[in-house]
Amino acid sequence: MLVSAVFVLALHVPLGIQDPPRVPSTPQSTAAPAMRELKKGESAIEGLLQRVECPRGRPVRFTMRVGDKVERFEAARLADVEYIAHTPDFRGPMTCGGRGKGDRVRLTWKQDGKVRRPVAIEFLPAKS
Repeated sequence: MLVSAVFVLALHVPLGIQDPPRVPSTPQSTAAPAMRELKKGESAIEGLLQRVECPRGRPVRFTMRVGDKVERFEAARLADVEYIAHTPDFRGPMTCGGRGKGDRVRLTWKQDGKVRRPVAIEFLPAKS
């Protein structure tokens, strides 16, 4: 499992010194994120999460672009879905609305009758 840690370095800078020493940033890990394990009856799909619609009194609709196709999933509430960030670009909490060019995600879902119910959405690092 990939664990990210952030360390804060406190430096004592004597008075009279103009420029404090700089600590070089750590390069991002090239290790692949540890994805959520699929449970019985679940499937996963990767693509760009482009929109989250939250109409009052109706299910929340998640719209994704997967290649040249548009895929839609519905949850009763935003809180019914687990959100996992594998990138520092995602800043929670999850909100409704458009997502610009889209967030690269892995969406795990289960079939519920004719509806595909999202179980988890994992925010992935951008492809380099």
